[in-house]
Amino acid sequence: MLEKLRDKRLVFVGDSIGRNQWESLLCLLSSAVKNESSVYEVNGSPITKHTGYLVFRFKDYNCTVEYYRSPFLVPQTRPPSGSAKKVKTTLKLDTMDWTSRQWRDADVLVLNTGHWWNYGKTIRTGCYFQEGEEVKLKMNVDDAYKRAMETVMKWIQNKVDSNKTQVFFRTYAPVHFRGGDWRTGGTCHMETLPEIGTTSLVSSSETGQQLKILGDALSRYSNRSETVNVKVLNITAMSAQRKDGHPSLYYLGLRGPAPLHRQDCSHWCLPGVPDTWNELMYALLMKQGRAKEANGTGNVTMS
Repeated sequence: MLEKLRDKRLVFVGDSIGRNQWESLLCLLSSAVKNESSVYEVNGSPITKHTGYLVFRFKDYNCTVEYYRSPFLVPQTRPPSGSAKKVKTTLKLDTMDWTSRQWRDADVLVLNTGHWWNYGKTIRTGCYFQEGEEVKLKMNVDDAYKRAMETVMKWIQNKVDSNKTQVFFRTYAPVHFRGGDWRTGGTCHMETLPEIGTTSLVSSSETGQQLKILGDALSRYSNRSETVNVKVLNITAMSAQRKDGHPSLYYLGLRGPAPLHRQDCSHWCLPGVPDTWNELMYALLMKQGRAKEANGTGNVTMS
């Protein structure tokens, strides 16, 4: 894969689960490099949680593997003047994240969003939805997510050079909290086996609705003469089975296990499930490259 990435940029954009996948790929690729000092963050930044971006260069291959934090893919900003007092911030649904100009020219672009598109991360915190200069106080989260996905697809169509950039959109990775969530004592501790043969989390209201909205947004473009050159990395069903793959109490690293009521059942252990996402992405990358060479076209497909 490093040879395929020689002289190229591979960029991940999204939420912390997207960062999880980015970290996975860094580990996989770094394991194939003998000289550890030839892999470094270009600005000297440590791999710690922050609000910006990280760019790791593989010097011997002149390639970079980058991560840009954008949980919604559209910008979260101050509301227009005169907005209702309850509106603390807004998501501008008709505009791509302002950092998009930094990553639209990547050779491989991996987008994800989903975990922040819920009531708790938006309306409950005073974050409402905006189109133009109008704040949509009555718009629900699902409708806002749909509108944002339409903006993303339109941006890919109009701003991304399909002759240069291969775009992947990774679907939602289900969480596995039992008996609550992050705030209310949900657990996944001591889960040691996957749920073989079950798709209950895929058909759950939140996960299923997100997949439907994404599929509808893609269908709007796949039925047009001008298709959008994007591959959907559909990892939802396979990840739904892996209730055993989360850090649970052990996300604090050297600080020791977390309290039982503060478990992490949404992010993933490494090595672990995100490694498989990257293996699938590499297979699709190779397949798409061969198909493009054969017929010179790209299209929208669920993979």
